[in-house]
Amino acid sequence: MASSHRLSFASFAVLSFLLAGVSGATAQDKPNLSPAKPFIVATGAVTGLYYPVAGTLCRVMNQTKGQHGRHCLVEATDGPVYNLNALRSGEADAALVQSDWQRMAFKGEGRFAPAGPFQELRAVATLYPETLTLVAKPEAQIKGLADLKGKRVNYGPTGSALRNLVALVMGAAGGGPANGEGDMPPDDAAAALCDGQLDAAFFAVGHPNGTIRRAVTECGAVLLPVFAPGQEKLLADHPELVTATIPASLYPEQVEDVATIGVAATLVVRADADAAAVTALVDILKKGDGGLESQHPAFGLLDRGNLANAGRTAPLHGAAEKAYATTPERKS
Repeated sequence: MASSHRLSFASFAVLSFLLAGVSGATAQDKPNLSPAKPFIVATGAVTGLYYPVAGTLCRVMNQTKGQHGRHCLVEATDGPVYNLNALRSGEADAALVQSDWQRMAFKGEGRFAPAGPFQELRAVATLYPETLTLVAKPEAQIKGLADLKGKRVNYGPTGSALRNLVALVMGAAGGGPANGEGDMPPDDAAAALCDGQLDAAFFAVGHPNGTIRRAVTECGAVLLPVFAPGQEKLLADHPELVTATIPASLYPEQVEDVATIGVAATLVVRADADAAAVTALVDILKKGDGGLESQHPAFGLLDRGNLANAGRTAPLHGAAEKAYATTPERKS
């Protein structure tokens, strides 16, 4: 899948070396390890969250290169569809994708219908929630989903993952956005909220998030809970969805936790992925080695007791399953 935004191999190799370049032992240092090609992780835009999160994982993984023999590199990409296609073709060894994209690729639905089910897709870990976040102006007097009727609300671009998620949640609550209603991109919606053109807007993001922070600090917006009366059935019907909490004090004036729902950022590979590399990744995440939380705040949201299953719809990689059974969870 060609893309004008994708970095060349040389570009991402240089960037990745700078970001993840704590090198372990070389093949010459360990004669029993033959030279291996880099372990490439497809992520997202350099300015997004997946790129630095994967960079942190690679940096820690490279500190133990002598144990598994692979040098981890991150690739900046256009996002989940590209990542899954690159993984399927063998261009990437691993990828970060949202849990709903994991489901669609594995089952061959939506954008992946022409290629059919990605039967060799395997899950490694669920990293952190990407929550459906409802932000509103206080003067709009919106307290939750039931108050959105008749308000100026942005639901996300038609056909986008954000809009599809909003439609699922609001459908469970007995409503939903009309065709063509509130279909701005998230960045435009944040500006429109601040300019007084919108009363509220939905976002699907990991937290803390710069756009949400600007809406709170510059526009006086508030974060609202996202709860649907039919939420239990929704979660049962859609295992890719997870409940989540936006912790109190994450944003100025946010004095309480905000309950919501969303998808999850997940790490996936192919069934034939290097077992030693997959084991190393699970060990890093479950043990919390290498100071993950201090290197990136997203790792502070890891649910180490549910790394293997939250939002998962593809089977676990065999090495990941074995590592979860044998790797002790870090003591909090």
